[in-house]
Amino acid sequence: MPNEIVVAGLTGAGVDTWALWGKIMAVGATATLSSLLVVFTVALYRNGDREAPVALHFSVANLCATLYVAGDIAVRICLLSGRLDAVMVPYRLSLSAIVLALASLIALHRVLGNRAVPLRRLSPIYAVGLLLVLLFWIDDPRLVIASDQYRVTPVGVFADYGVLAGPVYVACLATLVAVAWAMLRRARRAEGRLPWRMTVFGFTVFFLAGVHDTFRELGMELLPFSGLTLACAVFQIGAFATMAMHYSKTLRERTYHDHQMRRLADKATRDPLSGLFNRAYMEQHLDRLPAEGAGGLLFIDLDHFKVVNDRYGHERGDRLIRAVADGIRQTVREQDVACRWGGDEFVVHLSEAGSDAALAVAERLLRAFRHLDPVAPGLEMSASVGFAQLTDGDWRATLRRADQALYRAKAAGRNRLAIAP
Repeated sequence: MPNEIVVAGLTGAGVDTWALWGKIMAVGATATLSSLLVVFTVALYRNGDREAPVALHFSVANLCATLYVAGDIAVRICLLSGRLDAVMVPYRLSLSAIVLALASLIALHRVLGNRAVPLRRLSPIYAVGLLLVLLFWIDDPRLVIASDQYRVTPVGVFADYGVLAGPVYVACLATLVAVAWAMLRRARRAEGRLPWRMTVFGFTVFFLAGVHDTFRELGMELLPFSGLTLACAVFQIGAFATMAMHYSKTLRERTYHDHQMRRLADKATRDPLSGLFNRAYMEQHLDRLPAEGAGGLLFIDLDHFKVVNDRYGHERGDRLIRAVADGIRQTVREQDVACRWGGDEFVVHLSEAGSDAALAVAERLLRAFRHLDPVAPGLEMSASVGFAQLTDGDWRATLRRADQALYRAKAAGRNRLAIAP
C-alpha cells in the first residue's frame, strides 16, 4: 500500500486519527515484546530450563495478541485506503487470534501448575482452538459469520454475524473469566506483592476491555471506541514485566544454589589445608584420561618436613604446607592439575608435557620453594621431585616410576629433579 495513501487517510480521519496512531504504537510495542519472548524462549529450551514451557505458551499468547492488534489496525487502514473488499480478511484474523490467545492462556495455566506436562497433552487445547477458528472462515447464516458483508459505524466495523456469533462470543468471554480468575488465584499464592498487583491490574484491564468489546460486537455500545487493542498492549507490557521479575528471582535463586553446589563440590574435591585438589579428585582425573594420554606426573616431596613438625610444631608445619601449595599454584601452567597427595607429598599432572617441559616446571618449583618465607629463623626450604611420562596407559604404574625417580633425587642430595627412564 503506498505510504502517501495511508498518510492522507490518517490525516483526514479527524479525532479517530489519534486512536489509530495509538493502536499503531501499541502493535509496535507488542511486536517488539513478542520478538523478545521468542528469542527468550529459544534460549531457555537450548539451556534445558524448566521454565521453558511457561515461556513457550506465554510467547504464543503474546504472538496471538500481536496478531489481533495488527488485524484491527489493518481493518482501519483498508477502510481509509479504499480497499473495501479486503476488510474481512484482517477482521477474521483478529477474531481467530482471540480464540488462539485464549487457548494458549489455558495451556499456560496448566503448565504453571505442572512444568512437566508434556506438549502432547496440551495439544488438544490448541486443536479445539483451531476448530473454533475455522468457524470464522466459513460463511453461513447458521455459523458465526453469515457473509462477507459488513457495516461501518462511527465506532467501528461489524461483520454480518450468524446465529452462532452470540454463543461463541459468550463462550469466549466465559473462558476469559475462568482463566483470569485461575491466574489471579495462582498469582495470589505466589510471593511478592508487586507481581500480584500487576497481575490483578493486567487481567482487570484485559477483562473489562474484553467485556466491552464483546458487547460491542453483539450490538451494545457502552463506549464509542474499541478497548481490546490497547488493553492487549497494556496486558503484554505488564505480563512481560511480571515474567521478567519472576525469572530474575529464579536466576538469583539458581545462582545461589549453584554457588552452594560449587562450595559443596569444592569441599568434596579440595584439600582443606592446602586448597589444592585432594587425592581422590586426582585419581578420578587420571582415571578419565585416555589410554594414550599425553603428559606426565611430577611427584614432589618436601625435604626434612618431619624436622619442621618435631622442632617447631604442627602449626608451623601447616603454614609451610600452605606456602608450598601457593608456590605450586603460581608455578604450574593453567592446563596442569595439582593435588596434595598426602602429608608433605604433592602430585602434579603436567598436561602434554615431555621431559624438557617437566624440567622447566620443576626448576621453577624448586626456585619458588627456596624463596618461600621461612616458617622459622634459619630454616631453608627445599623439595625433591620425580617425573615420569605417561607412556604405558597406566597412570598408577607411571606414578610408581615417578616415586622411584623421587627417591633417586633424594639419594643424590635432595633439592633436585630426577626423571624416570
